[in-house]
Amino acid sequence: MASLRAIGLMLALAAAGPLAAGCGDDDESTDDDETAEAAPRHGLTAEQASQVLAKIGDETITVGEFAERLADQSPYLRARYNSPERRREFLENMIRFELLAQEAERRGLDELPEVQKLRNQMMIQQLMREQFEDRIQLDDVTDAEVEAYYEEHSDEFHKPEQVRASHIRFTDRAKAQRVLGQIQARPDDVDLFRRLTEENNTDEETQGARRGDLRFFSQDGARGDDQGPVPAPVAAAAFGLERIGAVHPELVEVDGAFHIVKLTGRRAALHRTLEEASRPIRNRIWREKRENAVEELVARLRREANVEENPSVLANVRIDIPEDLGELPSGDPHAAIHGAQQGGAQ
Repeated sequence: MASLRAIGLMLALAAAGPLAAGCGDDDESTDDDETAEAAPRHGLTAEQASQVLAKIGDETITVGEFAERLADQSPYLRARYNSPERRREFLENMIRFELLAQEAERRGLDELPEVQKLRNQMMIQQLMREQFEDRIQLDDVTDAEVEAYYEEHSDEFHKPEQVRASHIRFTDRAKAQRVLGQIQARPDDVDLFRRLTEENNTDEETQGARRGDLRFFSQDGARGDDQGPVPAPVAAAAFGLERIGAVHPELVEVDGAFHIVKLTGRRAALHRTLEEASRPIRNRIWREKRENAVEELVARLRREANVEENPSVLANVRIDIPEDLGELPSGDPHAAIHGAQQGGAQ
């Protein structure tokens, strides 16, 4: 079981950012690695770095550890500790940390669930660095991979002009005409349009928290995210408006229903060359390579560990969700879980 002192050291490593050379397997070392290790670090030879600076019970603080911890600080703090008096103060803080860690361990606090959780999070973060961040580099993505991605996803880099609109759908023409009159009498009243949408919109897709929002679409009504197209007459009415916030002056009839259409946004056409798109593509492929490597490792570990699950008991879990939370974000529900795990490990 790792001690609290070890957890503290892992936290210090995490604060230091991505690790330098030497985080791979021991059997992969080369003569160059050995030369790098033998070179002076922080102005110290290997012999000087191994000298004991302080001894606290069975634990020691070496000159090298002191230098590493000091190097982890921000440039401002490093400048602050540039005098003998200040360096002694920094050492006293390290001793204080060690004394408190040893006392906490004597009291069994290293066995607390929250401490073990922190320990596991830091170990996983360290594993991610060593196995993926340091081994899969941005430079590993080739120009051929970037060009292939650009060709296969041309719709991401060549998009037509789009507008965003909101609508209120009615099945009663007379009622629709009355509501349109109310809106035209107060054309800049955003709250009125929202209220009338909530009270009258009969379109199931855009009811509730959507408040009639059709999201972005092109002139032919096509939308992304696997959504169906906006009816052609509604799309034409929205594209016919020039000012954001303007409302089409007439009802738009579609298959026996009547729509009030309001323009809420506009996007210019997008055309990006391979050169312009190269950098974000390279970053995306790099992230995908790392994510795929992580998934492959997890899949292998799952097979070897013979994981057993009993998902039926999940029905007993009750989670309180505020009524005013609004519309939940669309997309992969696993993304939120992954984000929570990432955040917890930082």
